[in-house]
Amino acid sequence: MINAILFDMDGVLCDSEEVSISVGVNYFKSKNVNITHDDFLPHLGGGERKFFEGPSRAKGYHLDYDDASNYFKNHYEELLNKTKPALPGIDIVKRARKAGVKTALCSSAPRWKVLVNIKAIGLSEDDFDAVFSGESVKRNKPEPDIYLNAAINLGIDPSECLVVEDSLFGVRAGKKANMRVLAVTGTESFDKLASQGADVIVSDLGAVGSFNSPEELDKIISQDSTSNADGILYGANYIVPLKRRMSDSFVEKKMEEAASYARDHAYAPYSKFKVGAAVLSAATGRIYSGCNVENSSYGATICAERNAILHAIAEEGIIGIDTLLVYSDDDPPAPPCANCLQVLAEFAKKDTKIILVSVNGERREMLFSDLLPNPFIFPSVRK
Repeated sequence: MINAILFDMDGVLCDSEEVSISVGVNYFKSKNVNITHDDFLPHLGGGERKFFEGPSRAKGYHLDYDDASNYFKNHYEELLNKTKPALPGIDIVKRARKAGVKTALCSSAPRWKVLVNIKAIGLSEDDFDAVFSGESVKRNKPEPDIYLNAAINLGIDPSECLVVEDSLFGVRAGKKANMRVLAVTGTESFDKLASQGADVIVSDLGAVGSFNSPEELDKIISQDSTSNADGILYGANYIVPLKRRMSDSFVEKKMEEAASYARDHAYAPYSKFKVGAAVLSAATGRIYSGCNVENSSYGATICAERNAILHAIAEEGIIGIDTLLVYSDDDPPAPPCANCLQVLAEFAKKDTKIILVSVNGERREMLFSDLLPNPFIFPSVRK
């Protein structure tokens, strides 16, 4: 039974990690040290010291940690307040307590930053049963200390706690604490989070359905558990699909909106034929869009469908395509070209849904196998 939810902060409730990285990059720039955005990524989730010392060691720079920490404190809040940092689904904090589930905030960040973040997302310390920061423990994530400390203070057995994390350090800490872990994609891909043992993986906390008791929450998490699930073959890749809580009609409406918006940005000066597309990731439930981009050398043109797929892969890594929607002004609505179908074959199942929509509202649905019944898949992964 889940009787407590232990929330990480950055990347789970507060969209602050890009702000932190920007401040970090600016600090090293002020020291004439070339440390880039991507240099920080492997060190997220382990606290401020790891955040600064990790990239420094990698580049052979001798860091004055106190100086870096003071710089961060002096610049972080100003930059954060220029953003809208509240992430989707953070109402789960208040919903959980109403349902009789205890809550704690367990962030590796220093306490001052935790308080700044709470305020920025419209919550307060009183919205949690307990708040813990990097100063609460000697060993920070990926060690389990902060989560075990939270369980002790809440009077809840670790086996009855659900950790909510977005970083690899955080997932490892939760699993070391013998707790179930719900991971949110965004900072890390589905595959990486799964590799660290995350039990449930969602695109954001809005994907967690409503619950009115610890029993109902436990049932939701148990049903969505990926720990013992076998992957399903999407083209050439095994993917564990997310159990969606939103209706097909709602998701497809959002896909059409995304594809229509992308079509408005299509670059088609030669054909004047603008197309938008949206793909739905099977693993995360996220929607990725793309438009056609033509070129004077016509063979270099990129279709909207492939553009959307590349967008998805850039964000998640290997994907499985649950649904593809193509939006055009053709009548009847245009299907994917042969090149796009072959690219789709790498990431789609036979029964992946293909939706064709025209600007005048005509709509057609079919399966991928209707369009390409015998795709080429490399021999070693054929099934």
